[in-house]
Amino acid sequence: MKEQNTELAYLAGVFDGEGSMGMWSKGKDKGPAFRLQIEMSDGDTVLRFLTYFKQGSITVRVPKDLKYKMMYHWRVNGEDGKTIARAMLPYLSKRRQAQFQEAA
Repeated sequence: MKEQNTELAYLAGVFDGEGSMGMWSKGKDKGPAFRLQIEMSDGDTVLRFLTYFKQGSITVRVPKDLKYKMMYHWRVNGEDGKTIARAMLPYLSKRRQAQFQEAA
């Protein structure tokens, strides 16, 4: 159990610095929906989110110019995203906690 809490705390710390959450439009015919996401060049770290939470999807953005890095983007929408955000909430900064309260 302690190992699981350590992984959750680690992921929350990464998310606190690199992630974003809020309401995003799902298109002109659909209303806004909650989204939790993180994008970074460390693919192994992004994969840890998918592996731990077993929710969401990862997309890879290959740069057109070789001077840029490949980017990995994990995102979870809707209630699944809110559930994950609530799990990380105790480990997030006050700013992120307030951001979640406003968006949820």
